Amino acid sequence: MFRIAKNLVKTFEQSVQGLAQDGSQLDSFFQSIPPNLLATQLAQHEQNTMGDMSSFSNNVAGLRIVWVDELQLQLQSYFDYIVGINDEPLPLMSNQHGYMYPDYNAIITLLNDYCNSMVKVNVWSAKGGLFRDVYIQLQPKDDTQMEDVSLNNGNDNMMGGNQNNVVKLFQPLGFKVQWTSLMAATFTYHISQLNIPNGPAQNAGLIPDEDYIIGCQDGLLATGGDTLLQDIVRSRAGQELVLYVYNKVSDSVRPITVSIGPDGRLGCGIGSGLLHRIPAVKQAGQLQNEDMLQQSVPQQDPIPPMDPSTAFIPSQIDGPPPTMGTHKKKKHVAAQQNLMTDYFTEGKDQSPRPSSNTTSDVAPPPMSANK
Repeated sequence: MFRIAKNLVKTFEQSVQGLAQDGSQLDSFFQSIPPNLLATQLAQHEQNTMGDMSSFSNNVAGLRIVWVDELQLQLQSYFDYIVGINDEPLPLMSNQHGYMYPDYNAIITLLNDYCNSMVKVNVWSAKGGLFRDVYIQLQPKDDTQMEDVSLNNGNDNMMGGNQNNVVKLFQPLGFKVQWTSLMAATFTYHISQLNIPNGPAQNAGLIPDEDYIIGCQDGLLATGGDTLLQDIVRSRAGQELVLYVYNKVSDSVRPITVSIGPDGRLGCGIGSGLLHRIPAVKQAGQLQNEDMLQQSVPQQDPIPPMDPSTAFIPSQIDGPPPTMGTHKKKKHVAAQQNLMTDYFTEGKDQSPRPSSNTTSDVAPPPMSANK
């Protein structure tokens, strides 16, 4: 029975993920992104797949925020993706295999044009799949500032530095990005319940319904998959495993160390897929409005018990009220009959006629004498 229910849920998720928007077969989780910001990737995907758009959601990518400075409070690492600048698509390039990746020279040149002014960055968040605009002030770089050269090719450093032979005229922006598929933000595992008392999950402090496992040590959860976490936990039986957990109530990420037992079980129920993605965060104003709404609802006093002396007793019901006299009704019926009689006898001779059943005072004629 559990397997049948699981297959039904999986079929439902696949059907929802297959919903199309503007014919692009875009997952509903990403439909908040304006279509014009994905036009370049859409055109390239149509060319590579000969018009087959069934896998477009898996190929949509953006500049994922992988590190944020303490002073940069507008962006969040792991969850935020930059999908456009000034309501325009990111400058992209394609290699000989048709794979799209950012044109960092064009991006830096674009940002240089907005040096000493404000630039609008289009950001998509994995928390609820929401889209928003972030405005960043680009300060001109001090001439005495040392150049920072990134040696890590995996992370695209926008903190500063002379990268890709293009001089940056602005100060470090306070974050690092990496070109990543947006679908990677859905590789989360929702803690639904704790199954083993004093098990590894409970001892590690996992909270049912509130916690989501979003990462693992050594990047072992980067590829996603419904059974990936289960396979990793089994492979670490009898060892410790570091997991990165997001809590939707406190809106924070914390690392936890789980001591896996010899049986290779985590001791909790885990859900993944469309129904277990990270929800949108409620703002402080929304929470305050909900509290005020609950407080404004008047509390109804409890209904006091009924006095037995005033209770409903069927035998005490009086009879129906007396009907009106019948003489008025008879007069009314007689008047209606007279009207009908006048209607049918209109235009006829109204003189009285003798009745055959009544006796007459006129003498009969004399009898004939002839016999």
